[in-house]
Amino acid sequence: MHRGRHLLALLPLLLACMPPRAALAQAMDHYTLVMGFLPGQCLVKPELPLCAGLSLKDPAARNLTLIGLRPDPRSNSVPLRDCDPMAGAFSTPLMAGEVETLATQSCTLPPVELSAELSRALGEVMPGVAICAERRFWSRYGACSMLSPEHYFQRAVDRARDMQHTLFNLAIASAIGTRVTRDSLISAFTQQFGDDAAKSLQLVCGRSKKRNQPVLAEVRVKLGQLGTMRTLGKDGLWQESGMTLRQRCPEQFLIPEAGQPVPDPIVKPVPPGTVDIPQMPDIPQPDVPAVAAPTLTVPEITAPRPADPTKPQPMDTEPMRIIPPMSE
Repeated sequence: MHRGRHLLALLPLLLACMPPRAALAQAMDHYTLVMGFLPGQCLVKPELPLCAGLSLKDPAARNLTLIGLRPDPRSNSVPLRDCDPMAGAFSTPLMAGEVETLATQSCTLPPVELSAELSRALGEVMPGVAICAERRFWSRYGACSMLSPEHYFQRAVDRARDMQHTLFNLAIASAIGTRVTRDSLISAFTQQFGDDAAKSLQLVCGRSKKRNQPVLAEVRVKLGQLGTMRTLGKDGLWQESGMTLRQRCPEQFLIPEAGQPVPDPIVKPVPPGTVDIPQMPDIPQPDVPAVAAPTLTVPEITAPRPADPTKPQPMDTEPMRIIPPMSE
């Protein structure tokens, strides 16, 4: 009986020492450095707690920020995720009236044990630490890397800082509040890392709920195993043989400014061969003066007076004499 209790007490320790389940089934091929642009994410999901009071004074509103370093398996393989065996053991019931959100789910996960210096550095490049995003990303993806939390997050912080010092990040910061073309950002990345670097870069846009416009939300960079341990360079980028990453941004999109309204959408040009129907101006109705209807008076007709016998009557006058013509 006592032996069974001791085994139950040691069960969490045994699970913690076991290698991740997914890592045993899949061989990791490369990493994806996932960086976010917080003003764009706030337009796509305004309910995020990080969006309250965000302005250009915050470094997170002017630079790319860390979302996570995701281990990826070989092409056409099962994704590596949910490798932390202890994640399911840390779940607490909701209190009365409490609404479950992504933040509450993340903060119920076990804390990630990091050194004080790394914790400070992680908070500088990863705003999501305020809502326990590092716990969620470690539980779902980081634990699949077969690295300790300290080594995993140290690599993530170093590579995120590298991205913040690139021409690509500078191009984004310089275009805040304006619309840019997709090729212009890709060109800023390839200018620093070579033409083939475009195969390792993926832009991700979302739709602004206010004006239904595409806005920059994420940037993803593929890195090889050694690329996560070295300063970001073209030798550390990972590329799928014979493939180019599908861009998830349209040809033109907005890089929004934090705290500012979204500008009006771009008016689509009229296709050639079509003619806009002009709108006729409104012509005011003339003022017609009111004319009163004429009144007709009926003359009074009286009976003729009787003839005066003392006066000559028309038939009593002398008849007209006819003078004959003179003879020759």
